[in-house]
Amino acid sequence: MDVTDGPAITTERRPSSALGITLLVLAEVLVLNTALGPLGAGLLALPVTETMGNQLTGLELVSALLVAPLATIAGVGALRGHRAAPALGFAVGGYCAFMFVPYVVGPGRDGYAVAPLVHIALFGLGFAATALAWRSADPDRMPPLTARRRALGALLLVLAAFVLSRYIPALIGGIKGGGPLPAEYTDAPGFFWSIFMLDLGIVVPGTAAVGIALLRGKASARPALYAIVAWFALVLPAAAVMAVLMVVKHDPHASNGQTIVFVAVAAVYLVIAVTISRPLYGPRRS
Repeated sequence: MDVTDGPAITTERRPSSALGITLLVLAEVLVLNTALGPLGAGLLALPVTETMGNQLTGLELVSALLVAPLATIAGVGALRGHRAAPALGFAVGGYCAFMFVPYVVGPGRDGYAVAPLVHIALFGLGFAATALAWRSADPDRMPPLTARRRALGALLLVLAAFVLSRYIPALIGGIKGGGPLPAEYTDAPGFFWSIFMLDLGIVVPGTAAVGIALLRGKASARPALYAIVAWFALVLPAAAVMAVLMVVKHDPHASNGQTIVFVAVAAVYLVIAVTISRPLYGPRRS
């Protein structure tokens, strides 16, 4: 019998103060980072190329207008013991832990600065929120997946393949022992390799592992599903906003075709993500 197919148990769980406080602090630091960054006072300026500057501006918009409010909502939910708080907290924490590594590693700095300290703090808070959220997740409070689990497992495998497909030229170049980086990263190789490592080292295997766990009916797949679905619901729109901003600013490396693909994928996925996650935010069944 597949453990993910059983009914949701209505056991109660105590509020997670550690997760709630961490998420609320994370939301405040996200807003502070944007207020002091290029979109605000400009005190946390980064030595980056025009293209990387446009991409980071897109991330700042998403972080301030979407991720920070969701971090606040997840933090309050965690303090109140809402069952959706761990999944949303995992998504917000994972977003910060993922996105702020390139902020630190990518820019070519030749001296000390305040900006890396702020971004390392965001990375640390994001990592802590992710770990606390996973620890707080309770499979018994999650909605039952029933027959949908195989389709959901297949969806996650498709998402893993989509992320992997972006690096086919890099993989082929690595195997053959040569080939240039994408043009937009020629003057910013640190950004490329940090994202390359995160995507291929964590995102692809992690997403594939959750997809396989769903197909096999593992108990841990239920909270992992809602967590990874929510994480992609933040990251894919962020990628789409970055691409759109590059087009709007007439970036030399902007691609209309790539922008259309990212916007379409993000829009379709958001509809799917809302459909999948809706039971988690509704009333529980006995």
